[in-house]
Amino acid sequence: MPMIIGALVAALLQALRQYLPGIIGRVLLAFGIGFATNTIAMPALKAFIQSKLGALPSVLYAYVEATGFGVAVTMVLSAYLAARAQAVVLSKLKAS
Repeated sequence: MPMIIGALVAALLQALRQYLPGIIGRVLLAFGIGFATNTIAMPALKAFIQSKLGALPSVLYAYVEATGFGVAVTMVLSAYLAARAQAVVLSKLKAS
């Protein structure tokens, strides 16, 4: 029984040595992309959209704000920006 447990632990450690660096790299890449898009790209994009919404009549603008449309747009745009940033970073990594 101890030999079986030892073999299982050795196999687990080998799997962790092989797959963990890739997983940690992807997690750190995701955190970096999320941080960069939320601090650099999102404020400029939100300001652009808010400038375009300023041309709406006040009643329509109040409905847009009351329904939470701004939150939905922010979620969609942040997901899109994160996906594009990940594609750019991964293409640069593959090229080098």
